Order: sequence, then structure tokens, then C-alpha cells
Amino acid sequence: MMVTFVSQCEKNALKKTRRVLDAFANRIGDNTWQTLITEEGLLTVKKMLRQTASRSTAVSCHWIRSRSRSQFLWVVGNRRKFNLQGVVPVNRTALNLEHKEWEQGWQFNEVILLAASLAGLFHDFGKANNLFQAKLAGKTKQKGEPYRHEWVSLRLFEALVKYKTDEVWLTELATLSATQAAELEQSMLRNLCKDHEKQQRVFEHLSPLAKLVAWLVVSHHRLPLDHRCESRIEQMDQWLNTCASSHWNSANALDLNIYTAEAVTQNWLFEFGTPLLSRTWQNKAQKLAIRALKNPIFSAKNSDWLGQSFVAHIARMSLMLADHYYSSLPIEKCKTAWRDINYQPIANTDKTASAGKSSAKQQLDEHNIGVASNAQRFIQNLPALKMTLPAITQHRLFTKSADQAKYRWQDKAFGEIKTVAKESEKRGFFGVNMASTGCGKTIANARIMYAMADEREGCRFSVALGLRTLTLQTGDAYRDLLKLGDDELAVLVGSQAVKTLHQLSKEQEIVGSGSESADDLFADLYVSYQGQIYDGRLKHWLSSSPKLEQLVSAPVVVSTIDHLMPATESKRGGKQIAPMLRLLTSDLVLDEPDDFGLEDLPALCRLVNWAGMLGSRVLLSSATLPPALIKNLFDAYQSGRQQFNQAQFGDNQNGSVVCAWIDEFSSITKEISDKDSYLEQHKIYVDKRIAKLQKQQKVLRKGQIIKLEPAKASSVYQQVAQTIYTNMHRLHAAHHTQSPCGKKVSLGVVRLANINPMVATAKALLAMPAMPDHEIYYCVYHSQYPLALRSYKETRLDTILSRHNESDLWQQPEINKALKASKANNLVFVVMGTSVVEVGRDHDYDWAIAEPSSMRSLIQLAGRIQRHRQQVPSDNNLYVLNQNIRALNGESTAYCKPGFESKALPLAEHDLNHLLDTELENISAISRITEPNFKGGDFMFNAHCAGKQANKVTNFLVQEHRALRFTLEKIGGDNYQKQFYRNDKEANLWWRSTHPHDAHWNAEFIRQTEFRQSQPQEAFVLRVEDEALCWSQLDTSKKPYCYVSKETRFTQDNPPLAQGCHWWFSHSVLDTYQHYANALNLTLQRASEQLGEVSLRAEQNEQSITWSWHPQLGIYQDITTKEDEWTTP
Repeated sequence: MMVTFVSQCEKNALKKTRRVLDAFANRIGDNTWQTLITEEGLLTVKKMLRQTASRSTAVSCHWIRSRSRSQFLWVVGNRRKFNLQGVVPVNRTALNLEHKEWEQGWQFNEVILLAASLAGLFHDFGKANNLFQAKLAGKTKQKGEPYRHEWVSLRLFEALVKYKTDEVWLTELATLSATQAAELEQSMLRNLCKDHEKQQRVFEHLSPLAKLVAWLVVSHHRLPLDHRCESRIEQMDQWLNTCASSHWNSANALDLNIYTAEAVTQNWLFEFGTPLLSRTWQNKAQKLAIRALKNPIFSAKNSDWLGQSFVAHIARMSLMLADHYYSSLPIEKCKTAWRDINYQPIANTDKTASAGKSSAKQQLDEHNIGVASNAQRFIQNLPALKMTLPAITQHRLFTKSADQAKYRWQDKAFGEIKTVAKESEKRGFFGVNMASTGCGKTIANARIMYAMADEREGCRFSVALGLRTLTLQTGDAYRDLLKLGDDELAVLVGSQAVKTLHQLSKEQEIVGSGSESADDLFADLYVSYQGQIYDGRLKHWLSSSPKLEQLVSAPVVVSTIDHLMPATESKRGGKQIAPMLRLLTSDLVLDEPDDFGLEDLPALCRLVNWAGMLGSRVLLSSATLPPALIKNLFDAYQSGRQQFNQAQFGDNQNGSVVCAWIDEFSSITKEISDKDSYLEQHKIYVDKRIAKLQKQQKVLRKGQIIKLEPAKASSVYQQVAQTIYTNMHRLHAAHHTQSPCGKKVSLGVVRLANINPMVATAKALLAMPAMPDHEIYYCVYHSQYPLALRSYKETRLDTILSRHNESDLWQQPEINKALKASKANNLVFVVMGTSVVEVGRDHDYDWAIAEPSSMRSLIQLAGRIQRHRQQVPSDNNLYVLNQNIRALNGESTAYCKPGFESKALPLAEHDLNHLLDTELENISAISRITEPNFKGGDFMFNAHCAGKQANKVTNFLVQEHRALRFTLEKIGGDNYQKQFYRNDKEANLWWRSTHPHDAHWNAEFIRQTEFRQSQPQEAFVLRVEDEALCWSQLDTSKKPYCYVSKETRFTQDNPPLAQGCHWWFSHSVLDTYQHYANALNLTLQRASEQLGEVSLRAEQNEQSITWSWHPQLGIYQDITTKEDEWTTP
């Protein structure tokens, strides 16, 4: 292909660009190049230009298609140097980005700027206390203080502004002289509330701006939360004004007995004065106060700036970033001009000082001024951030029509979304893609986000998924099908080891197919991105954290949802900064949001609410979204978007949002103004979808219930195993495939709910000889394997169970070997797994047996039967036990962990014959996307139960859908009546509390409804030492780090294999490690240390846990007590 490059670069960028382009093309003008080049070569040029790009870079590329036509391909760098056709402008006008009436809104930016800057001036006042200064001077060995410095800062600010209007206290600062400052300080110290002497409500008598500044001061390290753990969510509206006290800031104040009386007294004494006495501080305070007084917005009545979420949390983010930045500066870069030589207290010390001693680094007045000034400059430039970040523009594959007929629906969706793109910028966008599995949802989602983007600004979006495996698979799809390189796409995973193992499996797959075409805020994050790094006005602050730069810079980010959750879930430490900036500057795709458990839904709703509040447009992608969930996600988004629109455009009246419903049949867009209207429209859409699905759908998954009689606890696993054994052979007989050599082969999956019972059942099965003329090959699969062993097993299963072409199965080494070695005519290959077999794996089985947990689980498992081949079965191919193991053991609450039953939401009985009707006759998503017929009593309290419990129900589907409703909303909403059950922690309390700020100003609601709550974990490594395997832990308590033996914590198991039973995969641990060592060019020991880690439940409260392990069975606990029984997947 013949291409022309045109450079509009300036300064040093011109030299760098010439250096790259001169290596690939002929220079035919001062800043023009032309050459013949392959598509791969052109991608290399683009990648190299991106890697050296700065804000002065601007290079366009044109493909010369014929004598009379050229095609504009792309721009690297400043897109505004060219128009949409790649033409260079001959004249330009400038835009003053500092004006609040700037075309992109930001009408409240001045409020954010002044609030954060004023908070910066006061945020560390509390460090002036005698106790803190003594600690910095090394005069006390005690590390903590009874009252943390930010709480003391809050009390000082409260004493200064309490009972004063904003105009009064700002005027005092605006007219500050040395004499007035001394008098003001004396008055402040007289009025200071010392918490150990008396209790006084902090926020009750503060004016609107003062309340916001006070909250910023106290929350600049951590959000307040009740360390007594006594606060009840139903009292949330009282927390701010009546409950908040020192123990909401720190647990230190709960037990003053651990401190001396002198330490407590010194915590409230200011021998050297506060920064009020510093002349440089006074000058900065005067300037900010005068600026605030000139702004008429602060004189408006009934303003609630703390209740304006966008204002409050953008101000807090900016303050924290400024504090982190200025605190991390080396001593030689600190600004001495901000110091008053007559003011002595210091803010921090230089940890890099020689001889292991710390020395004074920043003066307290200088530090407060530095944080205020940097917050001010950061916020001033924040409106320009999105427009100056790298984005995807002029990308052919996003706009190209689909080649295959089954993907043409994507073109219709692209066109429909294009019509509402402009309106969605102002009103927001809430869409749902419900296309069926196999229709190309992943690529469609990317095209939909591209359709919404302004062609001039380009496309920026994030894809958040629930599973690490899906994250890596989605990244692969975007690279392979949309040709996004590492310079446009960032993939975020938890560790380098995970990424390495995935990449190895991909490379082997490609080769096999013959185609070879101050503290780090993000220390535990691995970002795979090699593209252009943001080089705009805010680089000054973002460059202090390379991972933050990468996360914000990448045009497309694919990650697990855990990387975005800290936007709302981070209680301390600034972890919210990166995801907030990401949501502020890009749109969001949530993939399979309904896969999360009930306990995670409040956090999911918070994220969607925050996405709306930060201006993101949101697309949900799932074919199984329940009505209750999608209704409340819309409600959350709309509420957040109203906050954004008010802050940006002053629009808080019309809350309508552009909504879209997309599937393989149609694409619909409408503006919706409330959740009831949304639910009504959604029901119409779903009813039409169901009608079309039922017309064309083949019945691929048919189920039946198989009966288990109750048994004694000691024989439960033997009985379950016997039932599975018998029905495995029945299913094999009905659903086998004939191999080329005439033998009958079937591949099935047995799904059990929890690891320990599953392993106990597997061991019982292994002891049962196969039936005559049969051989069974077992693969046990769950989450508790060393990383390399799990990855190897997953890679092989992914390859074998990819059955788009049936003949490929006979070429797989394990299958081929078994066919040749076995004398039996029937070969049964069985995966025994927990819920990890249900989601995240693109597997195709012939049949399945399931221990029931929920209808959702059964639908997900059924989706793995005939997934690729789509052959209609002649008989039922999913067998479901009529009870789960908990029910067999006689537990009163059986369908839980996983499942939707709880003590508060009980089922009337546990036999599936009475809980399901005809749902198994054709297992599909229909029962998920529509609600069953509820009875009034399904939502009411049980009048016959003394505890807080809802009525029992007798239907599995009713149980699931009502559990969702109870988790997400208060039944009846504003018309709630006391006979309705509620759990008092409904997700919508986050955005529908009495006052807008009730849930947002603190972390208490977050703590009580935390995302992915789990028991503490500890990491072990199965490593090679002296050619033998040993269990170890890495001791990081001292350097150099070393491995400590933990052999006593593990017992090697060795279950016997009965006649006709085999392991599906025969690789030993050492074989697996050697395989990866060879691929990565590592020693065997180093490979085991890098790839042999596994996280297990930690010991608590003097508990002693001994783990059993086997290379094939993984790591588990032998069931000897009730506590051993239930381990998560």
C-alpha cells in the first residue's frame, strides 16, 4: 500500500517524528513522507510514533487508493491539527479554557477549585499540635496519636467558622493582617472543642461552603466510618449531624487508656502556633477568600455543596492528588518562597536522609500552601483533560460493515446509536445489549461505544468484567478482530504471572494453527499498555505515578471490575483517584453484570451511579439481565447523571436519559425520565425478544430432576457419588459421539457447589470401578490450585472443549492417547468442578449433572452444553439432583453460598420436584429476563416468626427474583408499608437517601455492603528446592526476602484409582513447571517460585488449618467437622 505521512509537529516532537519516519519512508517535503509499506509495517510506524508522542506531536497518515482517491487513516498526537478528513487548517481561533462558560460545561468548576484550595490551606493545621511536632522531631517513640492530625485540623477549622455565614468567615480571611491573624488564632483556640473533655457535634452549625471544606479536611486521607461498628443504616440521615465524632475518623480515640494523660493533653496544645501566624499562608488565604467573595454562587440560598456529589468528590480527589504530589517532591524541589522564616512547625520529614535518620522536609505553612496551590492548578486544567487524552479516531474496523449475515445486526445497532450520539453527550446514555451468545456481543459493544463518540475527539471507553479469564479473552478479541495494538489497548490483570501464562497459551495456540502474524498508589496493579502517554496540562501531577498515567492515557481499557470499583469503594489511601479519572474521561461497558452475587449488587449499583455522576455513558452487556437489576441500575445511573448535569450545565430539572435496547433482532433508542417508565419500556422490549426467540430457538438443553433419598451424614458423599456414577453412564449412552475408530466418546461436566464436598465426592467416584466395557477419565477443576497447574489445566480444557469442528477432538493428544490405549468401547471424559465451570470458559460438553444452587446457576451450566455444535438432543442432557448436599445433611438453610436462600429469605422446602415446574423442559435465559407471577405474601414478613424473616416461598424462580428485589430496593418505594420485609441495606439507599450526601460523605454504608467481602487470605508457594517440591511462604518482613517452609500446614493425599478410572491429564507438577520454565527461559526453581502461588483461607483467632493436597485434586480440607465442609469455588 502507498501511504503519505504529514507532520504538523512542533518543538522537539518534530525531531522525534522525523527520526521515526525517515527510517520507513522517503521525505518528499520538509514535513511530508511517502512510501510503499505493508499493513504490518504501517502498524509498527504508528506504534513507534505513539511511543514518542507528546502534546506537540501531530502526524496524519493517508492511504493512496488510486490516482484520484486517497483515504485518511489516522492521526497520532494532537487531532486538532487536522479536520475530520485529515486536512490541515489554514486559520484557527483559540479557546480560553479557564472560562467557566467553556463549551463543555463545568459551571461549578470554580466551586470545586475554591473548596479544594481552601481545604488545602487548612488540611494539615492539626499537625501543628505539640505531640505531632515531637513525633516528627524524633522526641517520642509513640507512632500514633490519640486524635489523628486531620481530626484536630477539622476541630480547628470548626472553631474558626462555626455559627458564621460563608460571607463572614471568608471576609475575615480576605482582610487578614498579622494582628488580625493573631487575634483570630486566639479566638479559634479558645473555641476549640477538645474531644476528650467534651462532646460537640462537628457539622451541625456550619455554613454550606464551610461544611464542604470541613469534610474535605477530615477526609483527605480516609473517609469517615464508625469504628465502633454500631451505626445502623436506617439512621443514616442522622450520621452527619448527630453521630460523627472522633471515632469516625480513627479507632485510636476509642481507647485513650493506651496513651498517657500528657500525650492526650499535648495532642490539643499548639506551642508554636498554627499556620494562621505565617505571613505567606495569610497572603494565600487572602487571595482565595477574595476570589470566593467575588463569586455570586456562594451567596445563593439553600446551597448544599456537600450534597452535590460531583463537586464534593472531584474536590476531594483533587485535594488528595495534590497532597500526594507535593508530599512526594524531593527536598530540592520544595518551594521555599512559601515558607515564613518566623514560623517553625514542619509538616513531614525526608525519609531519604543519610545515616538512617529523618530530617525536616517541608514547613507546615509551605506544605499547606503547596497543596492548596497544586489543587487549584490541577482543577483549573481538569476540564481540558478528556479532550487532550489519546483516543481512537478514524478506525476502519469499527465502522466497517459486518461480513457475515449473522453479525449484520451490529451494523443496524451502529447506525441507530449514531443518531443519538450528540444528544447522549448532554443527557447521558444507558444502553443494554441483550444479544444471544455467539452473536458477537463483545465486538458489537466496542462498535456501539465508537458510534457514540465525537468523531473529532475520538473514542475512549473501559470494559469491566467479573472474571480475570474473560478480561484476557476480551483483550484478545479486540486485538485479533479490531486490530487494536498495545498502543491503543490496555489490559489490566492482578499480576504479571497471570498475564504471562495467558500469553504463553495464546502463542502456543497461534503456532499450532500455523499462523504467526510518595507510596505507589497502584503497587498491586499490572498494566499492559505501550501507547502514547498523556502529555497535557495535568502531566505535572499524573506523572508521579506511571501506572496512573497508563490507566488514564489508554484509549481502551479492558479490566476486571475490581480495578474500577475503588472509585466508590476506596475507604482510604487515594485508591479512588485512578478509576475516578478513568470514568471522568471515558465511557463504560459492564459485561455480564448479573453474574455477581446478591452481596455484590449494592457495590455494582454504586459504580453505575458514580459512572453517571462522572459523566460516563454506560452500556450493559448480558442476555440474562433480570428486570429488578436493570431497573435499579438505570435508577442509579440517572440519579448520578443528574448530579453531573447540574454541575456541568446547571440543569437539574429534566432528568431524561438516552436509553437503548439492542439485540440481534432490533435496536431501539428512547429518552426516559424515570425508572417506572424505563421498566415499562424494558418489559415491552423483552416480551418482543422472547416471542422472536421462541419462534427460531432450537431446544438444545433439556433437563430432568434425579432423585436422592436423605441419608446419614457419614454416607452423604458416597450416596451422591453413587447417584452421579449411575447417571453418568446413562448420559454417556444417550449423548456419546462415535470416534473414527468406532469407539463411543462423550465429554461431560459434573458441577457441585463447594470445593470440599466436591473433592470428597470425587474421591468416592474414583474408588468405583467403571462399568464393563467403559473407562472413565476424570479432571477435577476448581480455584485452589497453584497458578501454573490451574493455568495448564484450563489451557488444555479450552482447546479440547472448543468443538466448532468436531473432527478436531480426535486430534487432541489426551483423547487420541486414550482411544489408542483403551480396550473398552466406551470412553467417558468427565470434568468435576465447582461454579468455575459455569462462567468464563467457552466450553462445549455433551451432557451435565448439577448439584442445584439456583436457577441462574443451572442456566449458566446449560449454556456449556452443545455450545458450539448446536445439535438438538434426542433426550434430556442435563440432570439435576433433587436436593443439594446441604439439604441432604438436614440444614435448614440449604440453597446458599452460592444461592439465593438465607435465614431471612427461606424456602418452604428443599426438594426441586416441588420448587420447579416446567422450567427444565427448555433451559434458557427467558426465566431470568422476566419475573414470575408473584403473590402478595411473597414480599411480606412472616407473622409467625419472632425473628426478622420473610414468608417462605415454594418456587425457585420466585425466590431468586424476590431476593434481587429485597437486595436492591425497598418494596413499595415511597409507599413502603411495614408489613413488607426489608433488609435495611438496600442498594438504592446510596442514591435515594433522605439527603443527597447521607451515604456519600462516609464509608459506613460501603463497609456494611462491601464488594467481594471474603475471609482474609494468605499466599503459599509450591516451589522446587533441591529437585523436590516443598510448600513455602515468602517472608517479606525483612530484607532480603526469603522463603520459609510451611510443610507442616500441608498433607499429601494419594487416593487410589479403581479399575477403569484414570486421570484425564497425566502431567506431574514437575512436568508442568518444566514446561513453563522452558517457555519462559527460567530455571525450574525460578519458574516454580513465580508460577506456583495459591491463595488460601487464612488462620484466624488461634485457629489451626491443615490443608490436604494432590496434584490432580488441588488443595482442600478433608471433611471432619461442619466448618471444613463449605469452601467457596
